[in-house]
Amino acid sequence: MPDRYQKRQDADGLWEVVDVVSGEIAKLGGVLLSGLDHEAATGALDMLLNEILKANGPRTPPSDTE
Repeated sequence: MPDRYQKRQDADGLWEVVDVVSGEIAKLGGVLLSGLDHEAATGALDMLLNEILKANGPRTPPSDTE
């Protein structure tokens, strides 16, 4: 399953983190993740994905026996 959140570059050359399901800009701690430089967007995406892992536990790879 692909990640729900991805980063993308906007028309101004800045970066944002987007919820690929809704198409909306993601929030972290109530802050919209837009207008970021590449490094900040990468860090925000990592933090967001880590929060999801904490809440849901790590993904388990599919079994080869299925």
